[in-house]
Amino acid sequence: MSGDIDLKQNLETWCESYVRAFEAFDVQAIGQHWDFPAVITSGDRQIVLADAATFDANTEKLVSFYKRQDVKTVIRSIKDVLSMGAQTAAMRVHDKMLTRDGQTIVEWRSAYVLRRSNARWRAIFADANGELKAWADRGTPLGS
Repeated sequence: MSGDIDLKQNLETWCESYVRAFEAFDVQAIGQHWDFPAVITSGDRQIVLADAATFDANTEKLVSFYKRQDVKTVIRSIKDVLSMGAQTAAMRVHDKMLTRDGQTIVEWRSAYVLRRSNARWRAIFADANGELKAWADRGTPLGS
């Protein structure tokens, strides 16, 4: 039981750091939360990001889009955590993007698979379908 609590606390710490990196639009800091190759599902596509440089180029586009949408605050809460072994875990999260004055722009659920490498948790997979749908439903498709 305490292992599950420790895992959730570790993943909450990972999420808090990840959110801070996104709020700062710090591409390199965002990338430090990932291990490569990384896979992101997005609609009908499976995007394989082989290395940090490829990941950072993709993230730069995402950050630029978020800036254009006036994202200032990101709120993430963990909904479920699954230990898949001593070095791997999965989690479902709820994300909310807010403007400077606290108005919700979009929100969605997504999922991650992470592995512990060199005593640090890093994502290796993300399901971005909820994010893709949330922005499309708003009329500002991701990447527009």
